[in-house]
Order: sequence, then C-alpha cells, then structure tokens
Amino acid sequence: MKSLLFFPFLLSLLLLTACESNRPGPQGELFILSEPANASVEVNGEFIGTTPLSERLPAGELLVAVRREGFHTERFSLTLPENGRQARELNLRPVHGLVLIDSEPQGAAVTLGGVFQGNTPLALHNVRLGEHRARLVLAGFNEKDVVFQVEDRIPRRVSVEMDSNSGRLVITSTPTGAGVFVDGRSEGITPLSIERVPQGERDIRLQLAGYEPYQTALRITPDDTSRVDATLRPQPGALEVVTIPTGSRIYVNDEFRGESPVLLERLTPGAYVIRAERRGYADEARTVRVGRGESLVEEFRMERNSGTLEIITRPADVRVIIDGEYMGTTRARGTDVISEPLQVDLLSQGAHTLQLVREGYVFENKRFMIVKDEVTALEETLRRIFIPNTVIRVGTGQDQAITGRLHRRHPNGDVELEVREGIFRTFSANDIRSIEPLRQEERLEEE
Repeated sequence: MKSLLFFPFLLSLLLLTACESNRPGPQGELFILSEPANASVEVNGEFIGTTPLSERLPAGELLVAVRREGFHTERFSLTLPENGRQARELNLRPVHGLVLIDSEPQGAAVTLGGVFQGNTPLALHNVRLGEHRARLVLAGFNEKDVVFQVEDRIPRRVSVEMDSNSGRLVITSTPTGAGVFVDGRSEGITPLSIERVPQGERDIRLQLAGYEPYQTALRITPDDTSRVDATLRPQPGALEVVTIPTGSRIYVNDEFRGESPVLLERLTPGAYVIRAERRGYADEARTVRVGRGESLVEEFRMERNSGTLEIITRPADVRVIIDGEYMGTTRARGTDVISEPLQVDLLSQGAHTLQLVREGYVFENKRFMIVKDEVTALEETLRRIFIPNTVIRVGTGQDQAITGRLHRRHPNGDVELEVREGIFRTFSANDIRSIEPLRQEERLEEE
C-alpha cells in the first residue's frame, strides 16, 4: 500500500513546503496513512487534508479525527513535539448493516457474495453498506437471486417468494428392499414414492446386498409423476484381501489392484492367483477360488525379512534418501552440528544405496548392507560448500548490494551474512533497505 501512496505523499510534501511560512511558532510534522486512503483528516476541528497526509503543525496537544464515508471515524489525541514527528497508520473499520432474509417456504440456503451464510429465516448482523446480491436455493424450487441495498444500521428485511420446479417420483424394484439414491442422496428403500423432486435430469441408483447396483437417468417435469421399475441382477463373487500388517501391495493374476485391505467385486467365478508384497517383508502368493455370488475374505500374514538403519549426520537437517526413495530428515541434537539418530525401519536385507542431501553441502553416495532383524548404524559427514543465496541492500549503488549466504537473523532485526566461506558480516537492521533471495542467474555469476 505504501508504494501506491508514494506520489500523493510527494505532492503533500510539496504543499507542506509552501505552507510552512504561514504557521507561526514551534512546529512538528504529522504523518497519517489510512487503509483505505482518501480519508479526510481534521486536527482540533479544522480540516487539513486527506490521507496519505504529511503536514507541519504547531507543536503541542492535537485532537485528530479521520473520516471516510462507509467507515467508522477514528479519533485520537497525540502530543506533537517541537521539530519532531508523529506518524499513525490506520485500518479504518467499515460500517455494517443488519439484514433479515426470509423466504416462502422457509429453509432456503442463502449465499452472499458466493459464501454460504445459513438458511432462511436468516439474520445477518455484519453486512457492509452498499448493494448486495443474495442467492437462495431450496430443493424442489427454482434458485432465486435478489438484490438489496444496505444504507445504514437500520435493520433491512428482504422477503423472497420461491417458485416450485418439482415433480413426483415412484420407484419399485424386483426384489424389493433396495436402497434408493437420487443424485447421490439416500431417499429410502423400494417400493418408494418421493415428493418434490427437482425438475431436470436426475441420477437414480438402487443398491441391494447380493445384487448388482442399478443406475439410470430420468427427467423430472414439474407437476408430473415419473416411474422407475427396476429388475436387479444377482451379483458376481467378491473377494476381500487383508494383510497383517496392512498396506501391502496386492496383485491379482499379476495385475496390481491396490494396497490392503482390498475389496475385489464383480469377479467372474473361477480361480485367482493372489500375491501380496510389502517393503521389508517376504512376498507371499496363493490361489483362491471364488464361487458365483460368493463373498470371501483372504488373509495374508506377512513374514518380516528386513532390518533397521540408524543414521547420524553432521550437520543435522539432512534429507535421507535410500535407493532413490525419501526416508526422512535428520533433526538437530541441540545444535545444527550433529543430528539425533534417525531410524529407517523395514529395509530389506542386502545392499542399499544411501544419498544425503542438504543445500550448501555435498555427499558422495555410498552402499551399505542390511542384516535381517539387526540395526545397522551409520554416522556420515557431509562436506560443506559455499553457495550464496541472499542479497542484502544497504543503499542504491551497485557496491551497496552485498551477496552471501544467510546465516542468522537476530531478534533485534540485525542479520548475519556469510560473505565468503567462513567469513561472516553483521548488518544492522537500521542499515538494511531490503533482503532478497539471490536469483539463479546471480548465483551462477557469484560462482
């Protein structure tokens, strides 16, 4: 916001120079910004300009009022020191109105500005002044938009008459007792008659245990009765595959079907080869025969054939990648110099490739061995390299833009920058104009 207000502020400074000679006695500078801008400013009851404002005024006690239409007036007092400066930044609070939205029939969902507010009758206590558009939605009725104006804090009532757009739907099934879903919402079981179904294309779905789901699309017209007479077909066999532990990869006839537990439906009766795989466990496979309409549960108890890696890194905060898969990040042990041990479990026995990654460091990949049911301990040191990643600007000149590697931000705002490998420089918060990440092309130039 401050950058957008620069030019009005510059104009105020020019006006300030012209007016200084007209204000006798000791003076100070009053500087006021507001969001939104263009708010009028009164000092001791006298209008002196609009925000953003910079004005030299007689030193002493001042009563300031900042006003803008549609927002609460902000009032405050301050002491303006001789040859000193007082600054204020204000976020003006908008004035809100009260609105009651009702509908016939009631229960319509109300959205205002695309945001759901509740159902009618609905009282809204914090509506900004001005024009608003509300949308009302009620099953069985046409959506309706209504535009209303909020001018002040006097409560406003908005009444909406909803127009019906629904028909009647009758559903039967053979056999009976099927669950009925209309557009994904449960409505009951067959035989079923549903009133006030919204007009238009409706998705009808029937479900009954042991039978295939029945689905159809039906167009509903207002004030008419539509019918669905469904004959349900018996379901093929089903197989649920569970494993201990869960999360194993399940293959059926060499086709991956998901991670356990896996439910396989609509299976043609016959024999299926089920295979379970999981990192750190031995693969297991068996043949299962599924009969017509039969639902089976097949359980695999996976046998562990793995060990554990325990790794410590110097420094900490290092990403650990094994065989190309990210396994975790080491955490500092009090300081960044050395990490707490990071345990990676369920690594299959045999050889693995270790990769360690941290910005500003390099590590040569290495191979290590895992023994079943044993812990392999590694302590690895990464080699630090100097890569600038930050530019600190303390002025506008080219020599006043210092690049390096950001090392530390102090609580008082001071910043410590590594300008060369092992050489650190501290910049005072008062001297820093900006801190920016170093662009990729600038990094390449530094290197």
